[in-house]
Parts: sequence; structure tokens; C-alpha cells
Amino acid sequence: MAHGEGALVPLSSFGPFDALAEWAHRLYLDGYGERAVTAAREGLLVVEAAGDERTARYLQFVCGVALHQLGRWTEASEEAGHLLRRLGPDADPLWRAKALALLAEARVDLGMTALAMDHLAEGRMIVAGHPSGDYSHLSATMSVALALRALALYEPADELMLQMLDAGYPSASVRLNVAQEAAVLQVSWGAMLEIVGRPDEARPHYVVALERAARMRALALDVPYPEMLARAEVIEGFVLQRAGDVDLAEARLRPAMSAFRLREELAETQIARIGLALVLGQRGRFSAAEPLLADVVRSSSTTQLDVWGLTALAAQARNAVREQGPHTAVAPLQSLVRTALSRLWEDRESRFESLQDRIRLRQMAQESDRLGRAALEDPVTGLGNRRRLQQVLERPDRRFSAVFVALDRFKQVNDEQSHEVGDDVLRRFSKLLVQHCRSEDVVVRYGGDEFVVLLPAEAPAGGTDTGVDPMTVATRVLEAVRAEPWSDVSRGLRLTASIGVSGPAPAAEALSAADSACAGAKKAGRDRAVRA
Repeated sequence: MAHGEGALVPLSSFGPFDALAEWAHRLYLDGYGERAVTAAREGLLVVEAAGDERTARYLQFVCGVALHQLGRWTEASEEAGHLLRRLGPDADPLWRAKALALLAEARVDLGMTALAMDHLAEGRMIVAGHPSGDYSHLSATMSVALALRALALYEPADELMLQMLDAGYPSASVRLNVAQEAAVLQVSWGAMLEIVGRPDEARPHYVVALERAARMRALALDVPYPEMLARAEVIEGFVLQRAGDVDLAEARLRPAMSAFRLREELAETQIARIGLALVLGQRGRFSAAEPLLADVVRSSSTTQLDVWGLTALAAQARNAVREQGPHTAVAPLQSLVRTALSRLWEDRESRFESLQDRIRLRQMAQESDRLGRAALEDPVTGLGNRRRLQQVLERPDRRFSAVFVALDRFKQVNDEQSHEVGDDVLRRFSKLLVQHCRSEDVVVRYGGDEFVVLLPAEAPAGGTDTGVDPMTVATRVLEAVRAEPWSDVSRGLRLTASIGVSGPAPAAEALSAADSACAGAKKAGRDRAVRA
């Protein structure tokens, strides 16, 4: 059912408040920026009171992109910062990529290009490092692609667009949104090339834009979505005008411009105005073309004219010459427009190199970090290894309690049920062990069937050690091993553990004492914990 005042909406699988987020997002997509911001902020009050964090972050994001669409870049930047803080350090990486892309777009418009490049490099790596196919990846990829487009980095932006176009998302409305942004990218790319004096290079991009507009048209008919159909026809009309087919261009543009409200926030609004103005200029109707071009210039960025504002300025200059003849002010204006976009194009090249450099540096840092972690990790369980333990043992200034765990009769599991089953048991036990430890505890596979947990013991001013009682940890682990359904790993499998605990003491002393206590637990009959 369509959204609207008093309309009913079906309950989403994403929760009872998802309709609020969907409504705000639809307003943004349709170019109703102010209404989208209001809807998002009002929705946030509701979902935060209800504790619905999933919907809250979506509404925060919609609020940010709508503010950017309105040209309120400082506020958009602030919303991106709020979203990053909301996500926290352990956020879903794809959500982090979306927030970084929004922050990058806002900072481009605020003139903070270097910071924007840092954000984009991280966002680009996140989407590249995650498998595609679901909506979360699509949303993050689209956000990064649009931020790249804002920097006139058309090649990497279009690479992401192609991935999304080829992904075959089941929802026709989602495929329509992708096709629309992909078509706008190509027509913007073509217009940029034309204005910097490269018309031959522009033509292939116009052809691709026409193909994508045709895809938009088909999907808009399928959804159905009449306004998006009109926006597809605007792109077709503009491209047809650039191809020289004035009559067909006008036949596309005029009905399309009457079929949707020409909202300043929509790229198709500026494309339509320029396209029709160019048609009118070719027909010698300069006075009718001028208000259309003036509207584009007026609504363009006040700090850095975008491609459509500069295209409109160039058209104004050409029309002035055609209507009034050569004028001393026209040539400088034309030169100013071409110089501005030529500089933007040159900056684009350096930005692309800068982005690639930042990505390479991040890849090198990640690889170095990966190798460093691998050197300290047990390859079977992913826990720390003996080298990781040695790092702690070399710190005699710190005190720890120790829990030393040995899986009972584990050799029989390997001998009777295979080493593959044995490795599955080790991995399952490792996950279980980590669940009963804190993030600050050092958890390692000591070797074979033996594991060690070192629990930091704090020494406050009074000199008395505090921290978690190692026997409490040992008891929880014992109970968890007994309760674990080991038969899921192999039919009839049972497992118990012998545990020794000690400390607090310097790490090496605590480890030695816990090892001895573990041996005592085995001698006492296994499946128990013994304190040193």
C-alpha cells in the first residue's frame, strides 16, 4: 500500500518501526528533502524511545543524505558524525562504509577534500572486501559510488554501478534506483567531457546513458513508478538533444517535465531545464531559454559550481552571442567556465591517484596486520598461540591469575574418530572458552589438547590484587563442557575437561602453578577443577 497521511502500511520483517524509515527514505528519493529531514527526525524520537537501534541508525542516515541533498553540508557532516558514534567501534562494516561515504560527500562540499579522500578509501575497501548480493551491501556500495561521483571520480564510481546493475536484485524498485543513479552518472560524465572541450569522448557516455535510461523506463513501468518513468524520459530527451534530434528531444522533454514536480534537489530537474533550454536555443527562442538556464545557475552550489551549473552558464554565453552578436563580456565568461571545469577535470586526475594511493597504503597496513596476527594465532582454533603467550610471559611487571585446561582423553577422539573430528572439537571448545572470558583476558591454545587463560589482576593503591576469581571461570567452563551437545560433532561423543587454576602472580609463575594443578585434577579423576 502506498505511504501517505492516514495510510496503512504492512508490518515489515525489520520491525514495527521500519515503515517510518521507509517513508523518510522514499521522500528523499523523490526529492522532498525538507520533508525527509522532518520525517527522519520525528521518527528518531519515536524509535529511540522504543530502543529500536536498527531503525534509528537508518533514520539518522536518511536525515544526513537528505540534508546533503538540500545543500546543508555542515548539518549533513554532523549527522554522519552522530551516525558513526551511534554505530560504535564494533559496528557492521557496511554501515560504517555508508556513514563514511556520507561524511566524505559533505566534506567535499565543505572544501575538506583530503579528509574526504581518507573516508572514501576506507569505504571503498569495505565494500570491496564483503560479498555482494544482499541489500546491506547494495546500500553501502551505492553510498560509496555517489560519494565518488561527487568528486568527479567517474571511473571507480561507474565500476561500482556496473557491479550493482549486474547483481540482479530481486526487487524491481531496488533495481530501478540503481539504474537511475547509474544513468545520471553517465549523462553527468558526458556533460563534463563536453564542457572541457572533449565532445568525441562524451558521445560513448551519452550512448550508455541512453541504454540505462531505457532500463529505467522498463523498470518504472514494471513497478509501477510514473515519476521515475518521467525522469528516465528526461535523460533520454537530453541525450537526444545532444545527438542533434531536436524534435524528438522536445517531444520527450516537455511531457516528462509536466509529469513530475521539478524539485531543485533532483539531478533530472537540472538536466530537463538545460535540455529544453538547448532545444529552445536551437530554435532561436533565446528569451524562453533564459529563465530555464537561470534557474539551473541559481540552484547550483554557491561554493563550487557543479557540472550542471557550469553547463548552464556555457549555454547562456552561447545564446547571448547568437541573439545579440559578439560581446566583450561573453568571451571571458566562456573562458571562465571552461577554465573552471578544466581545473576540476585536472583535479579529478590527482584525486583519483590520491584515492588509489590511500587504498594501497590501507591494503599494505591490513596485510601487515594480518601477517602479524597470523604469527600470533593458532591456525586451527584462531586463538592465541605459544608466541602470543610468550609476549605476556615477558612482562614480569604484570600479574595474572591462570586457568589451565586439558581436554580429557582427547587422543582417543583423534585415534577413534579421525583428526578431522578432533579439529572440529578443538574449534568448538575454543568458541565455548572465549564465551566465558572477557575481552581483556589472554586466551591461547597451549598445544595439542591444552589451553590457557590468563586473567589480568589489577593492583590498586592499597596493594591488594583484585579481578575475576579464576575458580569461578573454571567452574563455568566445566559446566559448559558438560552441557555442550558434543554428539552434534560426532555420534556418541562425550567430552570433559581437567582444569587447574592459580594466581594472582607474575604470568610465568601463575602458568606453572596452574599447569601443576591441572595435572592434579587429572590424577584426582578428571572432569574437575583444582586450585594450586
